[in-house]
Amino acid sequence: MPDPSTIRAVECSPPCWMVRLALEEKGLDHECKLLNFAAGEHKSPEMLAKNPRGTVPVLMDGNIVVYETLAILDYLEYAYPQPALLPNTNALRALALTRLHEANNLKQVGMALFSYLMNTKAIDLDPAEVDHLASFLHDELFFWEYYYGIGHWAAGSAISLADLAVFAYVSTAAHLGLELGLRYPNLHAFCGRMRERPSVTATWPAVWKQTPYSYLTEPES
Repeated sequence: MPDPSTIRAVECSPPCWMVRLALEEKGLDHECKLLNFAAGEHKSPEMLAKNPRGTVPVLMDGNIVVYETLAILDYLEYAYPQPALLPNTNALRALALTRLHEANNLKQVGMALFSYLMNTKAIDLDPAEVDHLASFLHDELFFWEYYYGIGHWAAGSAISLADLAVFAYVSTAAHLGLELGLRYPNLHAFCGRMRERPSVTATWPAVWKQTPYSYLTEPES
């Protein structure tokens, strides 16, 4: 990569975070330009010229512009295959890609719950609806609890794109109040392993740096 790539991102956005993690894991020189979502910078003329949908992240690699999170991850793996973030055997690559796309379920159920909690006044919150939405999130988390009980990583013996996606979604949910603890010990251990990686340290949201990493402490027995 002769010239640094640039990534347009919004801090604390899981899709943006997983792309930044991929760039760091691959050791690619890049510049991250954080946009102010509240100010609508993701819908600026400059951004709409790169991505007419006005969504983030957007990757610029020379004259190449890539948007849509999974497209960016696929592009990075193709254009810069080493170090690999997908296994090199057909069976494990198929598994890693399956897990990567499965991670979108975490996004869907998590957003449904947290959007309801954040957009509903406390006095109007319906405990039954909260429990109903939370049940979908917990059902999905149990899939991943099982997957990470089989091995340290989502597919095979090495980190893959799938792990970056899961970590971004689960860490964001934990920051918003999800308790891993004893209920999800395998996910808890996975997040702890990820938190030690230089890529995570380098990209950890600045606004979270004063927040205790309570979900990464050892669960009580």
